[in-house]
Amino acid sequence: MQQKVACIMVATMNPDLQRFYEDYWPYKMKKDLVEKFHKRDRQEKYEVVKALMSCKMEEGEYVCSHVQRMQRYVERLVRLNMHFDEELTIDKVMNSLPSCYDQFILTYHLNNIETTLAQLHNLLQTVEAGMKGKNSNPNPPSAPVLAISQGKGKKRKGLPKQIWK
Repeated sequence: MQQKVACIMVATMNPDLQRFYEDYWPYKMKKDLVEKFHKRDRQEKYEVVKALMSCKMEEGEYVCSHVQRMQRYVERLVRLNMHFDEELTIDKVMNSLPSCYDQFILTYHLNNIETTLAQLHNLLQTVEAGMKGKNSNPNPPSAPVLAISQGKGKKRKGLPKQIWK
């Protein structure tokens, strides 16, 4: 029976690992695999957590791409068997936003809004669209234009002389 299990285990491996583990019994094979690859998972968890915790929305970055990046970090941690609560994810996303979102965050907490990450994502996109709409004024006030001359041009009739001196 052990030999059948060992054959099945080896058959599911890539060719390099097959050659290495062809003479191992299942228990020893599993133990050796855990020792080799567990450290990689632990290191990857550390790196993903570090990236998630240091994640801040950059100036000029769209909120959509920022939230998606953070969501990918959380999904990677879940695949690595690390439980990451959605409420904690939402708090981390809110903490990573720049100061221009402070009013939204205050309103969100004052109203005790219960949302999923997807709903928060939609709310943030709406806020972002509102902020961009506010910042881009379609009819900016016209600024006065001042032209300075060297004095070699024609003088205009009907204007007081002190302007042209």
